[in-house]
Amino acid sequence: MSLPFNLKMFHVLISLYVFSAGFVASTDPVCEPIKIETCHDIGYNVTAMPNLVGHELQQDAQLQLQTFTPLIQYGCSSRLRFFLCSVYVPMCTDKVPEPIGPCRALCEDVRDKCQPVLQEFGFPWPAGLNCSKFPPQNNDKYMCMEGPTDRKGRPDSHLRIPNRNSRPSIKTNFERKVPYIRNMGNHYGMCRNLRHSDQYYYINRTQRCAASCTANINFTLNNKDFVDDWLAGWSILCFLCTFFNFLVILLGDYRFRFPEGTIVYISGCFNACAIAYLIRVFAGRYFTSCNIDPQHNASILIQEGLDNMPCTIIFVILYFFKMATDGWWLILCITWYLSTNRKWKQERLLGLSNIFHLFAWGVPSIFTIIVLVMRIIDADELIGICYVGNQSRENLLNFVILPSVLYMCAAFIVMIMGLLPVRPSDNYSSVQTHPIEHQVPLSQDSVMSVTGIYMFLYWAPLLSVFGTNVYEYINRDQWFAESSVTGPVVEVFSLRLFMLQIMGIASLFVICSSDAKRKAWQKVLRLIRREKRPVPSFLKNQQQTVNISSHLKTSSNGTRATSLSSHSKRSNGETVV
Repeated sequence: MSLPFNLKMFHVLISLYVFSAGFVASTDPVCEPIKIETCHDIGYNVTAMPNLVGHELQQDAQLQLQTFTPLIQYGCSSRLRFFLCSVYVPMCTDKVPEPIGPCRALCEDVRDKCQPVLQEFGFPWPAGLNCSKFPPQNNDKYMCMEGPTDRKGRPDSHLRIPNRNSRPSIKTNFERKVPYIRNMGNHYGMCRNLRHSDQYYYINRTQRCAASCTANINFTLNNKDFVDDWLAGWSILCFLCTFFNFLVILLGDYRFRFPEGTIVYISGCFNACAIAYLIRVFAGRYFTSCNIDPQHNASILIQEGLDNMPCTIIFVILYFFKMATDGWWLILCITWYLSTNRKWKQERLLGLSNIFHLFAWGVPSIFTIIVLVMRIIDADELIGICYVGNQSRENLLNFVILPSVLYMCAAFIVMIMGLLPVRPSDNYSSVQTHPIEHQVPLSQDSVMSVTGIYMFLYWAPLLSVFGTNVYEYINRDQWFAESSVTGPVVEVFSLRLFMLQIMGIASLFVICSSDAKRKAWQKVLRLIRREKRPVPSFLKNQQQTVNISSHLKTSSNGTRATSLSSHSKRSNGETVV
């Protein structure tokens, strides 16, 4: 059954209306988030399809874009990635009815640099990227993106959409500083402003540039080999000296007294730090300071140490016990002041032992937990040691320099108070009240003098390490700048490694100056010679008492027997008579 002519015409008109309505609607772009990972972090995050080469779906654009990955990795132009993304996922905004693509100047600049590379491999410049179809410039008539500058300049000047009478001005996040790339290998992001930028990878997760694990940015291989040997030598020596201290304490019946007793804890902290350094030495720098980044599938210098367990362990040991060392040194200064200047008794100092332990171990624990929670552990290039502040000036200031300043200021105040003369009235009354307590044995007085020397000498490595940290904090940005021609002095960092362990070695002389050294040596020599252990004096006295009593008993029995025999003889004589 055929329809009347009027109905047929009505059906055609309705179809034309629906088609035209759909066509008109299709001219207004529908913005959608960019799903292609290559085009993340380019300054905008929404696009509209179809793109400038006719793709209706982002999946199709992604497949086409992946064919340019080798060219991007080759690094023929630092603007290539942005140019390709502006073509395959052009910027979309509800202020403008059509997607915004690249300007012709951007296309020509990329083509001039990358076309010779394609020709070397036998490929022509793609027809879909013909520069003549892009707007010649960004103006009131044509809107386009000029792209990031190929030289060092303002990165926010590549997108300027002019005001039109019919449209309000468009403000995008291009006004902010965005990470552009300098593709020298598969390195992304804002690494172009860094020295030896071809040895960096831009990490989207952290939005930072990470150096390759094998990169030699500020130090040469010879520098690293020298520091490895330097670290191994001093770490072994520090470990042996502090371990010998433990033997002296265990075998010598060491009597813990303040203030010299705090050096026992200082020695233990240095021993733990030496163990951490030795872990790094024997495990190797790459095992303890590098990690595989999943984004680039490449080995990078660690920025978040929690992903590498050896790195985390080394950081916890070094950071915790280094800060605990400074804490016990401050307690050494306080107890020295109280015992020498204020004339506190030993029992009174021991009464504060819990407070001392809470301070010495509690403060490092809090700082260590904060660093772990913030995930700011990083590795350094020269030594391959995980710490905090190796790659961040801010973290170096907040978690390394400032705590050292606080410890030093507190110790300085206490030591100045200890050097001030004691008021005669207080000293005289104290001696008169407790005259026996102030009769210090000569051996204890010598130990106190050695302890004071150690306390004052501790300033030398402390100030040296502090100075190297400040030196690194001031100059780090200059060392890593693209225009830098000078780098750090390796001898400064070698000095820091030495100063971090020298006081652990020096603690041997303090502990060995006590009476425990003599007792420990006697036990060690007896073990070596396998001599018979001498009988203690109190047992000797008991044995002598027993011998004397038995001798007296024997003598009395003999005397009694003699008297009895003489008595019997006398009786017999009387009977005979």
